[in-house]
Amino acid sequence: MKPASIAACCCLWLVACAGVPPKAVGERTNADSSTPQATVASRSAAPALTSSALPPAADGAAPAPSTPLPSLTMKVVQLLSLPVSAIALGEGSRIAVLADTPYVGDARGLRPLPLPAALRPKPSEVDELGIFFGRDNEPRIMGRRRGEAGERAVYLRHLASGWRDGREEIGQLGGATPGGLWGVLGSADPELVCRASAICIIKRTSGWTTVPAGTLRRIVTLQDGVLWGLEPSGISGIDGHGWKLAIVAPAWSEPRALWATHAEAWVSSEAELYHYRDGKWQTVPSPVGRVTSFWGPRPDSVWMVGSAGAAHFDGQRFQLAGIAGPLEVVRGRSDAELWFGGKNGLFRAEPPPSSGAGPSAE
Repeated sequence: MKPASIAACCCLWLVACAGVPPKAVGERTNADSSTPQATVASRSAAPALTSSALPPAADGAAPAPSTPLPSLTMKVVQLLSLPVSAIALGEGSRIAVLADTPYVGDARGLRPLPLPAALRPKPSEVDELGIFFGRDNEPRIMGRRRGEAGERAVYLRHLASGWRDGREEIGQLGGATPGGLWGVLGSADPELVCRASAICIIKRTSGWTTVPAGTLRRIVTLQDGVLWGLEPSGISGIDGHGWKLAIVAPAWSEPRALWATHAEAWVSSEAELYHYRDGKWQTVPSPVGRVTSFWGPRPDSVWMVGSAGAAHFDGQRFQLAGIAGPLEVVRGRSDAELWFGGKNGLFRAEPPPSSGAGPSAE
């Protein structure tokens, strides 16, 4: 395993031009991550929403916008130059990054946290993992490991002594039963850990609840204290009885990324980008190719990344961000502190001070 290349350099102000990849930015390790993390208050269950029908999605890649899009002026700093698959933001300025070697850091910089050989996959095994912070503000790695013997759970916890198997932290889901884990962890209520055909553990600061997980493996997001799960049939909410379909899907195939609130949602599939608003779905030309990840604090500020880079939706229109694709993940504490990861590395981005917390005017 080769350590990531981290070198000191100055920041650059980038203006993304539609259809033109931005130049590479410099690297450094002392990004300022002082923006406080947004708090979550609501704990209500998902409402029973309805949707209108949508024609079947066309085959092929996600359609591109028919006209050039406006661009954002962003301050972009590259911190790692190796492929990044997942990002987690903890309390304060804490950040964890999942690459071939996991990294953890804060406003002072990043440092590698190599996994011991006993916890790494064998050459014949394939991992599908996410990285999160636990309530102790230390990173966790959770997901599944597939090999010749089938699929098994991965739940790793980082302590002062290094990484170790932390499955005792998730109760009965930490046993030897076959099957991978999925869900969401963090300081905001609630945390969720599930195994298909078993149970989901819903963990709040006030205590744990277990509910049936059902037979499906869902892509989960937490927004405003409400858990949402993406599945082939649509978007589901979870309560004390398990998962219940809340928004019926159009004719999509292979849904792969989700952002949702009580009344609005974004979903990407293999070939389409879908927007749910005012009780109905519509297909939207993707500004970033195949969308792989969403993040946003509210419906009028949703960030998305994909095979062709990054973009922002302000409730009415898209604007391109000056970060070259392909990108795998976007996370943020606010519109003023954004993190992007993908094939080309890890990037921290923010709008110029003169434009406030949101995107710049056209």
